[in-house]
Amino acid sequence: MRLKTFLQSANLFMFGFMFLSLVLPATPVLAQEEPTAGMLFIEAFNNKDEATMKKLIETRADEFPLEVKDMVGYAMSPDASPDEQDFLFFIAGLIAKMHGEHTGDQRLMAAVQANHAELMERRGVTVLAPEAVDKTKKELNDLGKGDWRVLLFELDGEGALVIEVDVNESSGGDNFVPTVNFKISQKAKEIIKANLPNVKKGKITWVSMGVGLKTAFLD
Repeated sequence: MRLKTFLQSANLFMFGFMFLSLVLPATPVLAQEEPTAGMLFIEAFNNKDEATMKKLIETRADEFPLEVKDMVGYAMSPDASPDEQDFLFFIAGLIAKMHGEHTGDQRLMAAVQANHAELMERRGVTVLAPEAVDKTKKELNDLGKGDWRVLLFELDGEGALVIEVDVNESSGGDNFVPTVNFKISQKAKEIIKANLPNVKKGKITWVSMGVGLKTAFLD
């Protein structure tokens, strides 16, 4: 499998920034093999070349369903390591999202999400339904009444929910430093419990200009 060989020639690693981002270091495509659309997309992603990523989606849209199928198929196989699985599902999800925006067809994204949910169940990790996540983020943003927005919303490796809320530094008025009181933090926890009842642990952190203002831990 060309994808497997391509991945085996690379050193996978991960890092977080605002939300979990998975990065594959720049890797030359193996000699004597014409790069596929998926390989070119990965290389553009590594190079942070959004223009090329978008152009690939627009000009080779018909190729990506099979490319994504190949990625997901390998990720679901016993040969893939957890790091490879996480990376491939991140890339497959990104491609599916951009492909859906370009074509208006969301079936690719639905397939990626369904397979990812199955993989997470294998690992024994709680899976967050996209609809519930969107609803929770909206309600948390509404709770802030324009003073904040949810930046990070993810499950960590142990299945704990991690939420980071960015508070506008000007929302503190004359005091400049915004405050998040106990009543607000409890309301935020109630929103999460109502929308995501299977989430039993995690935390919500409000941050302004890189400074933590308050952290509320889920029971």
